[in-house]
Amino acid sequence: MANGDENIDSTADAVRQLLGAVQRRFYAAQSPGDHAEGRAGFHRDRRMLLYALTWPAVWLERRGLTCSAMRYHALLADPLAAIAWHGDPARYGAYFPTYLLKCLQDWFQHHGDELYDELKHIRNALDQVLASARFAVTVQRDARHVELLASAHRLIRAEREKRQRSDGRQLSLF
Repeated sequence: MANGDENIDSTADAVRQLLGAVQRRFYAAQSPGDHAEGRAGFHRDRRMLLYALTWPAVWLERRGLTCSAMRYHALLADPLAAIAWHGDPARYGAYFPTYLLKCLQDWFQHHGDELYDELKHIRNALDQVLASARFAVTVQRDARHVELLASAHRLIRAEREKRQRSDGRQLSLF
């Protein structure tokens, strides 16, 4: 297997783990009948949940920051714990993925400077350089992980924007 394929597989696994954590934490109480009756369900919300969970990767990428898959999970752990404490998918219904996205955006806005300083700190780079000769491989793998998550976010965003555009040929009722 090529190195690029390994990155994609590890990123896919990381995304599956994130979605699984959200499903277990916020959608565990759902029954199969909920889906049949048209109530909010994990599978219906999956695309928007993926959009919300990959948004932090775009935030990191725009600032030139990288982190490992484990660190990415750790970054999302605090906001997800706060949402679990206060949020309830049954209460928010179809709006839960949007609530999740807004909470993540607010968390990164509030903690962004601290996170930036932490991830850009020279000590982190020096520790990695001095740790081993595998530094370049580790940095490339971590950067590729964030890049792939950000790319997935952009793809989902493009599809959402394409669906939301109205057809100019259609007449409006108003």
